[in-house]
Amino acid sequence: MKTYEKILYFFLLPILAVLLYPPQSLLKGVGVVMAAVLLFVLIGYFLLKGKELALTFMIFMQGMNVIVRLMMFFSTGFTNQGQPNVPFLITCFLGLALSFWLLVRLDQQDIRLSMIG
Repeated sequence: MKTYEKILYFFLLPILAVLLYPPQSLLKGVGVVMAAVLLFVLIGYFLLKGKELALTFMIFMQGMNVIVRLMMFFSTGFTNQGQPNVPFLITCFLGLALSFWLLVRLDQQDIRLSMIG
């Protein structure tokens, strides 16, 4: 696996998948966003070092993100009057799809083999 693919799979896409929300939502909790980015950078570092536990934790985090986004999709995506919250629906669906794809992709054999070498 090439270096740019490792950076993409271990750092950029996991951070994007978890933090893909409308900007006004993220601006309310800048400290939490920075802590999440730091956590994912740390997990990515351990993935580059070949730690199996870090891979398991990353897969778990992406799975939890899929579950949380599924639970939030209808409750937050629509108002009580049934009006759609379009920015939230779009970002929620994109984050859900990206997390699910990462969940499946990170569990494949070539990712595990790239961690060894």
